[in-house]
Amino acid sequence: MNLFRKISRKKKSGMDAESAFLNIVEARDILARRGVNCWLTDGTLLGIYRGGDFIRHDEDLDFGAFIEDFDDRLILDFTDNGWKLYNIFGRRDCGLELSFRKRGIKLDIFFFYREGSRVWHGAWRKIKEEGKAGRNLIKYYYDGFERAEIEFRGERFGIPGDTEKYLATKYGPGWRAPIRDWDWQFGPSNAVRTDIVI
Repeated sequence: MNLFRKISRKKKSGMDAESAFLNIVEARDILARRGVNCWLTDGTLLGIYRGGDFIRHDEDLDFGAFIEDFDDRLILDFTDNGWKLYNIFGRRDCGLELSFRKRGIKLDIFFFYREGSRVWHGAWRKIKEEGKAGRNLIKYYYDGFERAEIEFRGERFGIPGDTEKYLATKYGPGWRAPIRDWDWQFGPSNAVRTDIVI
């Protein structure tokens, strides 16, 4: 019990803001060179839009992009620039998510899919039920949106046009109030369970 307390106190929380900023500038530029119109999403968008900076206890960075802009060469674009491929979840036709690491910080790129007037991106939760293995897709739905921009530390980044509606869709009407212990899986108000497993 005492050993657990010592270990848990030493656990690093959050990420270095300067390294995070370098990462989002570099990632944005890599994506742009490949013709991908990306935008800040999830906790990265929430922190920058709501508080003008990264969320102090956040541990990763989040970009969104439409799946029709995906190009297999993106992976090499990142790895050739010193990023380590961390994970590939889903497939091009279903909930593709790429994760890279650089400067000790993970970057998630969620690819969005059009479905009528709505769009969705997926995230893959590890299945913990006994006798089952793999990952299960959760879909996060939004109304369709135009892309806009925000200035952050002298750089311009893509964001969803109706940013407050987008954030309220993800985090609920109380999105302006910080929540420290956020359930990334089913905390979002736009989370939809699926039976899709990889």
